[in-house]
Amino acid sequence: MKIDEAVNIINSTTTVRAKVDDGVMYVHEKLNSDDDWFMRVSLYHLGWSAITADFDTCLDDDVDVMDLARVMDVIQRLLDTPVKERFPEKKYVLSAMRCAEGPFAIKQYVDAININTNNVEFHFGLANETANAMEFTQEDLDSLSDFFPKAAIDAMKEEVKDNG
Repeated sequence: MKIDEAVNIINSTTTVRAKVDDGVMYVHEKLNSDDDWFMRVSLYHLGWSAITADFDTCLDDDVDVMDLARVMDVIQRLLDTPVKERFPEKKYVLSAMRCAEGPFAIKQYVDAININTNNVEFHFGLANETANAMEFTQEDLDSLSDFFPKAAIDAMKEEVKDNG
């Protein structure tokens, strides 16, 4: 289970909320401030030793028992996920400044790669449009180094923001 998925499930409950800050997930009552967490989960550790709980002080009767059960289920599923798989994998697009409209350079994004026995070529989409741009993982980009210099790929790559 990915961290953002766990937060979304917990935040879909009516009486409990979760947030992530600096590698730690804080779980608190919906109506209490973020500082009044009743459970803190270190996202870089395995097992229940990653959990710090303060049920006596910060957990009121206002928390629905079904919401609390859901939180415990989500936390267990998160702890069962290897640490590396909890974090969303970064995605990238490739872009280049091209003289496609007369003497003016415009930014275009790669929307296809054609590979055949004789050559490899990028196909660029419309100017400044990322909607149809191909997305790559770092592993995908590393495999392109069989065809293109790594420095060229690194110069073209841009991280896709707001990955889900």
